[in-house]
Amino acid sequence: MGTSLAFTIIAVALTLLGLFKFIAPKKFNENSMGELHKEAVNPAAAIRSALGGMVLAVALIAFMSRNLEPAAASVVLCSIGIGLVTTICIVVLNTVRGFTDEVPVPPMILLGALSIIAFTSMSDDSSTVSLDLQPELVSPDVYRVLFEDENMKVIEVEHEPGESDDFHGHHPMTWYAVQGGTLEMTTEDGSISVVEIKTGQVGRPLQGQIHKAKNIGDSKFKAILFEEK
Repeated sequence: MGTSLAFTIIAVALTLLGLFKFIAPKKFNENSMGELHKEAVNPAAAIRSALGGMVLAVALIAFMSRNLEPAAASVVLCSIGIGLVTTICIVVLNTVRGFTDEVPVPPMILLGALSIIAFTSMSDDSSTVSLDLQPELVSPDVYRVLFEDENMKVIEVEHEPGESDDFHGHHPMTWYAVQGGTLEMTTEDGSISVVEIKTGQVGRPLQGQIHKAKNIGDSKFKAILFEEK
């Protein structure tokens, strides 16, 4: 599963959970703890509502991390996964400490599933690209190798207006825009973003992520890629 899709699933699930805690804290407390003493209802609801706000904050972090590069996305996913597992452990320990008689099963199943999604969606930024996904092989009309040895590959990229390449990946690399333009980037999970690249701009791509690019501007886009092996 791609990191963008993983972040989206986590964000949606935590948003629903957080809203339930925030909007109907008394109902949530009833379902999880049964009938409370009259004087404890409002204080318990206030605490539950605040917890809902914290869940919504994590959901917002996940939502805003959807377009991070794989290396940064992996760090955030790992952090979210560890946080979810820690929450599960604390809830389970509450029964051991005698604070509650039973573990609320549905929320624990949800948090467990989300932690699995977070950990299994982490990508390796240093991973190499399989032969059938190297850009110069899948789109030889767009990518041309200028130089290659055991450590480095230099590739020239030329996108005519309206031209698109096929899905491909990259080794860790840096690009230099010889002639800027507007590119529509599509990832393997279907996410689409538009990137404005200026002439002379230098940057790093979505390393480790399978994607394709289309020139939606009015002029040719040209860049040089410096790929590490």
